[in-house]
Amino acid sequence: MKWIGKAIIVVILLCSLVMPAQAAIRGKGGKRIKVAAEPILDNILKGFEFDDYYTYARDFHPSLKVLGSKTKFFKISRYIQRSLGRCLEKEYLGSLTRGDVIVVLWKGVFDKTKNDVLIKVELSKKSRRYLVTGLWLQ
Repeated sequence: MKWIGKAIIVVILLCSLVMPAQAAIRGKGGKRIKVAAEPILDNILKGFEFDDYYTYARDFHPSLKVLGSKTKFFKISRYIQRSLGRCLEKEYLGSLTRGDVIVVLWKGVFDKTKNDVLIKVELSKKSRRYLVTGLWLQ
């Protein structure tokens, strides 16, 4: 029985040595994702701020452009301007990979709300370029 307790301790110690190495590898990929996703989010936020559909949708996947018409964009943009306002700052929280889709998360601070806003941008890679396939501000 004593050897089982020792074996469990050894397994826990080995896992604690391996996990930081795996986290470092994921962290590097996360930095690459952040570098690719940051200008995409900047375009989206700039589009909302200046009511500019073309800047907003510049990096959208064609299927998302079909779903999100210019008319819908202007309604959503004005709603965001009224309720959230302008994005003052954003903090990269990380990314999640689900098959071919990467969900990138930021915490946003906007000038018309005291609450933090979770910004989720869903990206898919197409022809060596990341394109937006989903967008949420919560």
